[in-house]
This record gives sequence, C-alpha cells and structure tokens, in this order.
Amino acid sequence: MTDMPKLRHRIAGATDRVAEECWIAFFDGVAHPVLIKNGQSRVIFVNRAACELLGCERADICGRAEHELVAGARACQLAAFDAEAMRSGSVTAEQEVPGPGGPRRFLVSRKPAGEHIVVTFFEITELRETERVLREREDHLRGLLDLHPVVPFSFAPDGTLSDVSDRLAELTGLPTSTAHVDAWWNTMHPDDRADLGLLWSQAVRTGGPFDAEHRLKMRDGRYRWFRVRVVARRNDDGRVERWFGILEDVHDRHMSVEHLRESEARFRAFADDAPVMIWVTDVEGRNVFVSRGWLCATGQSIEEALGEGWIDAVHPEDRDATLAVSEDAKRRRVPYTAEFRLRRRDGSWCWVIVVGQPRVLADGTFIGYIGCCVDISARRQAEDDRVMAQLQMFHMARHDMLTGLPNRHYFSDCYQEAVASLAPGRTVAVHMLDLDGFKAVNDTRGHPIGDTVLRQVADRLRTSVRSTDTVARLGGDEFAVIQTPVRSEQEACDLARRLIAAVSKPFDMEGSVPEVGASVGIAFARDISDSSEEVMRFADVALYAAKQAGRGTFRVFDEATDIHLQSRQKMKAALRAALGLGELSVFYQPLVSLRDGQVTACEALMRWHRKGAGWVTPDQFIPVAEEAGLIGAMGEWVLHEACAQAARWPDTVSVAVNLSPLQFHGGGLVDAVVSALRASGLPHERLQLEITESVLLDPTDRNIGVLQDLRAVGVKIVMDDFGTGYSSLGYLRSFPFDKIKVDRSFIRDLPDAREALAILKAVAGLGRSLDMRTTVEGVETQAQLDCAMAEGVDEAQGYYFSRPLPAPAIASFISGRMSQRQANSRQP
Repeated sequence: MTDMPKLRHRIAGATDRVAEECWIAFFDGVAHPVLIKNGQSRVIFVNRAACELLGCERADICGRAEHELVAGARACQLAAFDAEAMRSGSVTAEQEVPGPGGPRRFLVSRKPAGEHIVVTFFEITELRETERVLREREDHLRGLLDLHPVVPFSFAPDGTLSDVSDRLAELTGLPTSTAHVDAWWNTMHPDDRADLGLLWSQAVRTGGPFDAEHRLKMRDGRYRWFRVRVVARRNDDGRVERWFGILEDVHDRHMSVEHLRESEARFRAFADDAPVMIWVTDVEGRNVFVSRGWLCATGQSIEEALGEGWIDAVHPEDRDATLAVSEDAKRRRVPYTAEFRLRRRDGSWCWVIVVGQPRVLADGTFIGYIGCCVDISARRQAEDDRVMAQLQMFHMARHDMLTGLPNRHYFSDCYQEAVASLAPGRTVAVHMLDLDGFKAVNDTRGHPIGDTVLRQVADRLRTSVRSTDTVARLGGDEFAVIQTPVRSEQEACDLARRLIAAVSKPFDMEGSVPEVGASVGIAFARDISDSSEEVMRFADVALYAAKQAGRGTFRVFDEATDIHLQSRQKMKAALRAALGLGELSVFYQPLVSLRDGQVTACEALMRWHRKGAGWVTPDQFIPVAEEAGLIGAMGEWVLHEACAQAARWPDTVSVAVNLSPLQFHGGGLVDAVVSALRASGLPHERLQLEITESVLLDPTDRNIGVLQDLRAVGVKIVMDDFGTGYSSLGYLRSFPFDKIKVDRSFIRDLPDAREALAILKAVAGLGRSLDMRTTVEGVETQAQLDCAMAEGVDEAQGYYFSRPLPAPAIASFISGRMSQRQANSRQP
C-alpha cells in the first residue's frame, strides 16, 4: 500500500508524456507554421513547419521572443497584435518573412487559448504573385486597348451601361458617369435614330449581331460618324445575359467616301457638259462610262454603249482598224489616237477623232483608259484647223515639243499626284538632271544635232525608269525625273547612277559628237505639304553641288549646303521693309496696236532695287512675296501707282495690272480696285486686270464671282499666259474675257515652228469669233511681228518695241509714238 502513490505518480507521468507526444504529432501534421506563446510572449511550442520556416530546431526556438525569430518583425507591433487578439478574440495581418529562396508572404492569425496565444502562418506568396501577374496582364491589356482604334463597352439587357472608359467618353463626348444607353441615343443625330432603332429592335428580337454607322454629337456641337458593333452573350437557357460591343470612329473614312462620291459626281457633270464625248474603260477595254455627248450623238442607250457595244456605232469598214489601234495601245499601255466614222442618231455618218490616255494607279497598276471623241466632219476648214490646234495645245501645254516629254507645268501636276498617293513609309524622289558638255555639241555640230542628242537623251531616260516614274524636260538641257514610290535613299541613288550611265553612252549619229554626260541632284518629298517648287529647288541645290563635285555624278540634297534657302529668308525680311523704304517702283511696257502702231496700253510691272544688292528680278521676289503674305499689300500699292500714272497719259492709252491668285482670297480686291480708281480719277474702262487660269481653279466659283464684280465696276478682264494650261479653252466658256494674251512660249520659235504658228492662227480666229481682242507677248524680231500681223492678232508686246520703262520714260515713249504718227499723217 505504501507504494501505491508512487505507482500512481508514475502512471500519471507516463500518461502525460503520451498525451504530449500525441499533441506534438498533431501540430507537426499541420502544414502551416504554428507558434504558441505564453503570457510573457515567449514561445513555448513550435511545430515542424514553423521550424522549417524559421530555419531553427525546436529546442533553439522555445523560450525566445517572436520578434527575435521572425526577421523584420518589431516587438512593439507584435505586442499590439497580441493585445488586440486577447481583447477581440482574433487578429489577422499580412507579413513578409525573409527566406533562403527570397521573401515569402503570410497571413498571420493570432488567437488566444487561455493565457496563451496561438500564432498560425498561412502562406500567400503564390497568391500575391498570381495577383501581381494578373494586374500586369490587365495593365497590358488596357494598354493595348488604349492603342486600338476601337473602344469596347458592355451593357445589360435593360440598357444599364458598364465599362464606360475614359477613352469611350473622350471619343463620344459622353460623360464617364453615363449609366444608360438612352444617353447615347439622345446624342445621336435625329436623322439616324429611326433606322438604327429598327436595326436594334431586330437585334433584340432575334438576339443576332448589331452593326451600324451613325452620327453622334460632340461637345463642340458638331457631329462625327461612328460604327458600332454589338453581340449578345447568352446563358444556358438561351436568354441574353449581356451585350458586348465595340465603337469605332469612322468619320474620316466616311468623309473620304463622301468626297469620292462628290468627286465622281463632279467628273460626271464635267463629262456630261463637255463639248466632246468622253469615255472610260476597264483594263479589258470595255466601256464603264460614256458621257451624255456620246449617247446624244450616236442614239445609243447607256446599256448599249457600255461594255463592247460602242463598236456597233463605228462604221463596219473602220471597226477592225479601230479595234487594232486600241488593242495594240492596250497591250503596250500607251496613249493612242484614231480616226473613224461614227453613226449619228439619224443614221448618217460623221468622222471623229478619238484620243485615249492610260489610267495608272500610283503603284503602276494599269486600270484602263480615259479618252475623248471629237466630231471633225461638219466643220469648215478653218474650224478644222482650230480643232487640231486645240488638240495640239492640249498636248503642247503639257509636253515638250522637241522630245514629247512632259514639260514643267505637267511635271508639277505629276508631282502633286505622286505625293498625294504616297503610302505610309514611302516617299517621292525628284531627280534634277543637267547635261554636261551639251553646249559643245551645239557649238561644234549645230542646233539640229543638238536637238537629236536631246531626243536620244529623252529616249534613254524613258527606258531607265519604271512605269510609275515620270520623266520631263524642263527646258534647254535640263531634265527631271519623279521617282515614286521610293523605299530608301539607296533606291534613289541607284536610279541616279542608271540615269548618268544611260546618258553617258555614245550617241548614234553620223560624225563625231563631243562627249555628253549628266549630273544629277536628288531631293525627297515626304508628304503633300512639300510643294513641287520647294522640292525642285532643293534638287537644284543638290544638282549644283554635283556639278561642283566634278560633274558626271549625283548628290542628295543637304540643308547644310542650301545657301539659297538662307538667302530666301533674308529676302523675305528685306521685302517686308522694301515698301516702306521706297525701294519698290513700277515700270511699264507698252502694248502696240498692229493696226496703226499706236500704244493702246501699258503693262505695269513691279521692280525692286534692293539696298546693297541692286535690282532684283520679279521672278525672284514675287514668289517670296506670295509666300510671306505680302502680295496683297504690294498688289494694292501697284494698283494705286499704276492708276495714278495712267491718269496722266492720253485717253486712248490704258494700263494693265497683273493680279496674283492670292489677291482673290482676302475678300478686299474689288474694294482695292475701286479705291485706286477713285483716288486717281482714271476712267474705269482704262484699267485692265490680267489673270492667269490658276485664278479660275477655285472649286467654289468664288473667284468667278469676284471677276463678275470687277466686270460690274467697269474694268477690263484679260486672260494672261493663254495656252500654258490645258484648260484654257474651257475657261473662255466660263467667263467672257475682254482680251486674250498669248503666252510668249508660242512666239519664241516663230516663224519656223509650224505647230506654234497653227496655234497662233487658231487663237486669233478664236478671239475674233468670241469678240475678244488678242495680244501676243514676247515679240523680239520683225519676223515674229510679221507672223502676228499675218494671223490678224490685234496687239503685240515685247522687246521689239520697248523694254519695261520707268514712269517718266514711258510717258515720253507714248508721246513719241503719237508724234511719229502725226508726222506720218502730214506727209503727202
């Protein structure tokens, strides 16, 4: 009995050890690290997971404080957590624990157990990493959506919007607080609501996709076109759970389509009103368009004329030859002309001439022909000459007569077309080419051989370029090439080398010819804002550098060498001050009647004597004045000076003043003319205002209205430089000019140039038939004057009579002419 207490004690101790071992095994089986702390915040137990987390053995941990074991933990913070746990029953906080593989993140839970606190670590490292990756992916997706031209949105079946992003609000003008699609409908253009309502009702009824374009009102009150596409997401029952959509701004595309339709309508209107029959074919030669003129002339219906039905209106004997010409041209994709007999509406036949021109896209793709057909059968011989002159003028206005290449005017048009059709990442290269040693050919072998060399050079340049490129002769021995599209500077340099090599080959003709080479200057145009004049000037600068480098080579434009550009800026500044400093003056060149030799008018020409530089020619400073916005003030000053001077001349002498197209833009031209006439007292009919056809290119007919207002004032309106543009004849129909001035380019080669003589004859006859006076410019020889007189031209102007003179000298010239006539009249 005395041993029973001892036995019971031993049995109780064994039982406690078994319970403790079970308790320890239980916690070691828990995957999460667990600490148990006593009331003094000392660790009295850790499980195996906690030992692995802390990197210590269990014996090394017990009895230590928690902040000593967990790196980065602060004792005061842990004490606060423990106190809060004892008070509230539980505390959970996120904590980072350093480890050998990098920091790990845990949610640490603290719960009281009597006087003890059980601390459990739930690892969330992978969770936080997953959240970080999802955030990055979300940011990436949002970034992509911000760059995408379309904006997503969604709404519930009841119209409740969600996902109204800042981009959607910015794009549509809707506030980000917009909660319902009704706000969207309220900003829609009234004309679009009915159609879109029907489409949307159908989509809601069928659950099908919705795709429509409509206009939304922006914050500034203007409307823009948008395309909205919406699809439904359905649940397992087939009911629509939500609508998802994207919105795209299609305003620019929509407007481009509208502009294309307007352009097509303008073309159709122009073609239908043209005095000739106009047609357009596809790549197979089938008609896709014929103008009203063709239908009226032949009596065919539009269905009969389209496709290949037009050939039925051609005389049976002419069909094979006509088709052969057009087929041959189509195969070689070159311009062509043909003459054949065409059946009229009444069954009779008339002779017509057809002119076809290939239609080529910017990438060189051939898409068919466009052409005109002119009735040449029922006209008098003089009218036949005029028709031929019209066709020749159409071609001569755009081409060089010697080589058949495009001239400077046509070259500028081709340049504009090239830059307007540039694809992204592409550019246009302009090559200015000047022949080296060509002067020696003219000097040693004469001009006929020189002309032969120029024609062969033109042929070599044509064969050295692609179909998308343009070769032009600008004058003399100067050529130019538009290379488009260009992918790199190296591509342009390769062409320059080919051009130089082609020109430098020996020329095939009898007798020896001095060696001829070429120098090339290259400049690039990136977009339509680079004008042809600017790029050609840059290429000229590069050409100068190539010649300075020894000729027979090429150079690419470098702004560092553009001394002309710097000079132009200086000229602008000097020109702004010139008017106030009295450096500008007006000279006058007389126009002489070919009937009696008297001065009928004097053309006012602005001159600039620049301080320190001498006389500056008008072709140098007028473009600078237009570019600097000074032409309005300078033009008004010339009007006042010229009218004041003309008021002192005899009543039979008028004054002619040139108008810049830019003077029509400000809206004050008519007032300026009236002011000059009122200030000078000059009779209105003695003022002649000269314009070029560029004034009439305004598509709004605004400039025609200004001309009509000027005509109402009583002044005379003159078409200057007639024949240099390919639309000059059409403009004579749009406005009744008082006088036509034939450009000096048609006088220069008289009397030897047969084509120029025919054109002069046609213009003179045209002036008589339209009751318009005709004047020729640039008369320098007696032979040129004799040609003008023989063709019945009314007036002549040029160095043959007088150079431009200052005001006192022109008054003396006029008086001298009148005195000479009076003296001649007194002779028996």
